[in-house]
Amino acid sequence: MMTDSADLQEDLGSLSDREMELLRLLTTGATNREIARDLQISVNTVKVHLRNIYAKLGVASRTEATMVAVREGWIAVARSEEDAAAAAVPGAVALPGFLLPRATRWPRVSALRRGGLALACVVAIALLFLPQVLQVGANEEQLDPIGALSPPVITHGVSTNRWQTRAQMPTPRTGLAVAADGALIYAIAGASSEGATTRVEIYDTRADAWSRGSAKPTAVGYVKAAMLDGLLYVPGGLDAGEQPRDVLEVYDPAEDRWESRAPLPEALGAYGLAAQDGALYLFGGRGEGGYVDSAYRYDPQADAWESIGKLSSKRGFVGAAALQGLIYVVGGYDGRAELDTCQVYDPAGDSWDECASLLRARGGLELLTVRQHIYALGGGMEKYLAFNERYDPRLNAWTRTETPVNGQWLGLGAAFVSPRIYAIGGWKGALLSTNEAYQALYQVFP
Repeated sequence: MMTDSADLQEDLGSLSDREMELLRLLTTGATNREIARDLQISVNTVKVHLRNIYAKLGVASRTEATMVAVREGWIAVARSEEDAAAAAVPGAVALPGFLLPRATRWPRVSALRRGGLALACVVAIALLFLPQVLQVGANEEQLDPIGALSPPVITHGVSTNRWQTRAQMPTPRTGLAVAADGALIYAIAGASSEGATTRVEIYDTRADAWSRGSAKPTAVGYVKAAMLDGLLYVPGGLDAGEQPRDVLEVYDPAEDRWESRAPLPEALGAYGLAAQDGALYLFGGRGEGGYVDSAYRYDPQADAWESIGKLSSKRGFVGAAALQGLIYVVGGYDGRAELDTCQVYDPAGDSWDECASLLRARGGLELLTVRQHIYALGGGMEKYLAFNERYDPRLNAWTRTETPVNGQWLGLGAAFVSPRIYAIGGWKGALLSTNEAYQALYQVFP
């Protein structure tokens, strides 16, 4: 007998990161031996984890566990591009077209196994929603079953001990720019249900409340923002037609107004951005001809861009963060696969070095600095993710940290307002209005 739906959110919260990883593989139809190989554990350990998962979910078999995971939205059944287009929710935003073929790919699963799983999931979903379907058939006015069963907005993820849900962002969106100024966090532009947006929403961390700011002049998504001398700089982005733009627009929080500055040397979106020593540094992204390995430095005093040392490969959807005079450029997507790459740029010598790879490949992630560490949040274009990561430059090593959103979490924005990280928005099969706060620092009393 499967557990009641009302109990499952608590059950999900009790699943460990490893159990969530294993459940994700279980739903692909992988055998115990294949799961053991992928997770680098023994088959006996897999069996122990399965027993724990079954007990927590109140199920007795792989099929029942899979049905629970599908029903609760913890996994998504892979579909072809044609199927996805046919089932699109009217008015709902999608990921950029160039991401769709691989954003829902299930690795290491045979066609036969994938087909069998898809059929089982379709049957399970049909049984779950049969009463609603029959009711629709009885009505004179027919409703769109996809629109009725697949709302395009998710309000928040699953809170854990160190993550706590805060007031939700008024406009759900992904690919937004997020930056902090004192106790205020600015959520700028992004891809919303109406397409690329100009919206600026301001979150007051003290009052746990949102307000509106002056709209950005150019509607774009897949942008980043960085604060320099009290001004927020937002370069480039992808417009409603998924075309990159070369604009540089600057917001003055004190005056609540925008102005334009020198355009980018090339139109770019889905790049990485960091501020260091009074300058902006922009890395990679998607240009008019695809992904690029370009890197640029912007001098706000001269209002001018210059080329700097290139990335080791062409990629976009990277994370960038400055720490101890260096800039770390992490993860990304190259048009074929997500990346676990970590590179370090030295502005003083215009040179690159390598750093330890991420524990999991991540594209569409957010990267930010908290004191002497770097946090990598989100990702999951291709593979299920059950944790975030933290980098220690002294050890040149990444370790796992909790996540409030299991699985896919793309295009989120994040900012640090001591002592918390605030992770906002994103995409998890639908737009997110998520605003989750993570206790990153603790005060130690003597």
